[in-house]
Amino acid sequence: MVTNNALPPQNIEAEESILGGILLDRDAMGRIIDLITPDAFYVPVHKEIYEAALKLYVQGKPVDLLTIKSFLEDHQLLEKVGGIDKLMQLLDRTVSAVNIDRYGVLVMEKYLRRQLISSGHEIVELGFETTKELDQILDESEKKIFRLTQKRPQEGLIPIADTLVQTYSELEKRHQKISLPGIQTDFYDLDAMTGGLQRSDLIIIAGRPSMGKCLAANSEIVLADGSLVTIEEIYHRRQGQLLTLNKDWKFRITDPSNFIDDGIKPVFRVTTKLGRYIETTLTHPYLTIQGWQQLSQLKLGDKIAIPRKINIFGTGTLPNHQVKLLAYLIGGGCLTKNYPLFTNNNPLLQEDFVQSITNFKGVKVKRKTSRETRNSTFYIIEDLESTRIHRTIFADYLKKIIESNNLSDQKLADLLKVHSSLIYDWKQGNCVPDKKNFDNLCRILQLDFQKFAYYKIASISNDGENSLKTWLQKLGLWGRNAYNKTIPSIIFKLQPQLLSLFLNRLFATDGWISVFRNGQVQLGYCSLSENLARKIQHLLLRFGIVTSLKKQFLKNKSHYSITWQINITDAQSIKIFVDKIGIFGQEKVIDLAKKALFKKIYQANCDLISMEILQQIAFSKENKVRTGLAKIAGIKSYDNLHFHRPALSRNELSKLALTLDDLSLERLVTSEVYWDEITSIEYTGEQQVYDLTIPETHNFVANDICVHNTAFGLAMATNIAKNSRLPIAIFSLEMSKEQLSLRLLAAESKIEGNRLRTGRFVQNEYEQLSLALGNLSEMPIYIDDAANITVMQIRSQIRRLKTEQKGDLGLVLIDYLQLMEGGGSENRTQELSKITRSLKGLAREVNVPVVALSQLSRAVETRNNKRPMMSDLRESGAIEQDADLIMMLYRDEYYNTDTVDRGIAEIIITKHRNGPTGPIKLLFQPEFTQFLNMQNNSNY
Repeated sequence: MVTNNALPPQNIEAEESILGGILLDRDAMGRIIDLITPDAFYVPVHKEIYEAALKLYVQGKPVDLLTIKSFLEDHQLLEKVGGIDKLMQLLDRTVSAVNIDRYGVLVMEKYLRRQLISSGHEIVELGFETTKELDQILDESEKKIFRLTQKRPQEGLIPIADTLVQTYSELEKRHQKISLPGIQTDFYDLDAMTGGLQRSDLIIIAGRPSMGKCLAANSEIVLADGSLVTIEEIYHRRQGQLLTLNKDWKFRITDPSNFIDDGIKPVFRVTTKLGRYIETTLTHPYLTIQGWQQLSQLKLGDKIAIPRKINIFGTGTLPNHQVKLLAYLIGGGCLTKNYPLFTNNNPLLQEDFVQSITNFKGVKVKRKTSRETRNSTFYIIEDLESTRIHRTIFADYLKKIIESNNLSDQKLADLLKVHSSLIYDWKQGNCVPDKKNFDNLCRILQLDFQKFAYYKIASISNDGENSLKTWLQKLGLWGRNAYNKTIPSIIFKLQPQLLSLFLNRLFATDGWISVFRNGQVQLGYCSLSENLARKIQHLLLRFGIVTSLKKQFLKNKSHYSITWQINITDAQSIKIFVDKIGIFGQEKVIDLAKKALFKKIYQANCDLISMEILQQIAFSKENKVRTGLAKIAGIKSYDNLHFHRPALSRNELSKLALTLDDLSLERLVTSEVYWDEITSIEYTGEQQVYDLTIPETHNFVANDICVHNTAFGLAMATNIAKNSRLPIAIFSLEMSKEQLSLRLLAAESKIEGNRLRTGRFVQNEYEQLSLALGNLSEMPIYIDDAANITVMQIRSQIRRLKTEQKGDLGLVLIDYLQLMEGGGSENRTQELSKITRSLKGLAREVNVPVVALSQLSRAVETRNNKRPMMSDLRESGAIEQDADLIMMLYRDEYYNTDTVDRGIAEIIITKHRNGPTGPIKLLFQPEFTQFLNMQNNSNY
């Protein structure tokens, strides 16, 4: 227990021994100057004497009894310290200056204890300040303790003369090329221009977000609720749960972390063998057997990943009769006449259609049969009798409501701004209000129109619209001819059983199923509408039914017409269709198909796994003997597996995975990916494009195709950690620490990042991978991947790291600036300004370069010259003001595919507070996300 009367920690004898040593040995001052400060002396007189010795030493003058005595006399301080007697007393009590270093440490320790006590009292007082935010109090408290851990406390204002000696020494070293003024990045041209990264500097590295990964605005994406929306809609909504592919080859739901408008760019359409297509820029990556590759690297015949099943269904509901009607009218109806028509000669379909119509109020069916074709056409017209009855119901209900509100006809007419005679006619059922008056009537009387009027007033008006037609207009179907029919958005959000019912009736109109004598089953659908066919293909994929879509030309008398045909040829997909969907009116053929499929041995003619990918996974294992591998695995018809064989079925692959005990192969067997062949790549012109940033996986599914979504900052950080062995702190707000580790590992091992991520590296790459793991493990790199981190949290961790490392740090890297939180209620511009000021303060406090990655605005895309400028920085005002160095990244091949600077990245220094600006060039290897020097280092 320490009492209030206890003396603060001090050691007066040690203080006297230090001062005596300085008076005795003129070299002693050089040994003690870095260990102790004047404030460390507890006795004020001792502090005055030490300060005199310190000033003499800084001025390069001898430090001994005579010089100190003379200095004190000249500054009228000798009597204050006790005169010459005090100095002689100190000298007499000291035998030697041998142990002056140990005395210095002892005095400094007592000083820090006194400072700790003082800080403790200040922290206690802070705890009582309830007007301050708790985070601010914690930060100030931590700052007080952190300062105590540094070698020397903050010195405040210092005369420039005191720093010139050290400055001159540093300049001399640089002149002799002993060292750079800052921390070397090992990019020679960059170090030559900047002199290395300067401690206490705030450095900004800016580039376009998701550079190159752009999809056409009309690219469709399926969301978690089953809805199908364009990427443009998602961009404007700023939200949307969508599918992404995991490293285990399975799809899961994810949320984009960023939504990017990339402006107008040249777009190319990629079409696959199954008829899928997507429009992207040339630099957009696709998942191939070799990993993610840009479109510019792909050619016809290459295979890209598409989903073999999109296991997404909605929870929406519709009455069964409405689901059936939609299918019948989309497949076999006419929606461009005065009223809806449906033509079909199958009695079962006719009866089912008529029954569905009877559940639809306000309309009735009129049937006409063609004498020539004997086909029956059903006209859905207004049911006048039903209209009269419901108009009477409306009139009676209106009377009761008016009476219950104690309104006269004239009063109601005044409220509606109509003639009172019109109110009388409504009450008698002679006529009904038009839409405008009806809506006002419901509002004034607070009516529930559903009690007396189906589909608002239209269904009971003599001159109103057909209620079925009104519904179809609401769904966006009315007026569409056979060439531009589509499936309304309401269908995509239905429950599985209702979606199955819709497809069942749709195939009953223009679909077919055939069973041949040899047991072969053919199944398909044909439409004049490309949009309709593609929507059907997508809906079938939700059940795991893989289909192909082909464009066909049919001769029709004097002209050709284009049709779109869906074919289902894979036996497994046919089985799913007949079991889960079926075709109404074709039940006998469906039963025959089931029997044929049951008898037939399944032989996959699609959904095969290429031997090319097997070569990268299984056959790289040297401990496995290829000879007789197929026989051992139980794969018939092949005694040995050769790479010239095109592919294996999933069943064969499953046996091979079991034999090789290979987890990667097992994942491929159960993967949700189908490898589809590219059949065409066509330029379609310049279009508006967008992109989404997907956390962790960096890919998403668009148009039922898998498409992909900081390297320079990481390269600098790695070089500093590798060469200077200084600790590096990385704060990643976008990527996980596992992803960052993989990216660093790819660059260090020279193994393509995509192959590394999926485990598809060969045996002879294990050595370089192990070597890279060892090298990276020895580097002092520390990663924090917490999202929404604040500057205060970063500062706290940096202080702790510096204390633990007991030395200087090499770099603090933040990825990226726009994702940081300011913790305030200001608008975003003010908040970002506060963040940059705080980062600058952090750099000075910890004496370390702070590198913050930032985004450029899309303004750069609107200019002919795409090289970024300072004004292209997002929230550029605050960043430009606080940053000491701003570097911008530019790759010409992103904008000009025929450029001579392929594989070259420009680092454009647009602001340099202490030096020149301008561009430098580095080599860029995208497969390793690595930057390299253009040439070997000569001299800076």
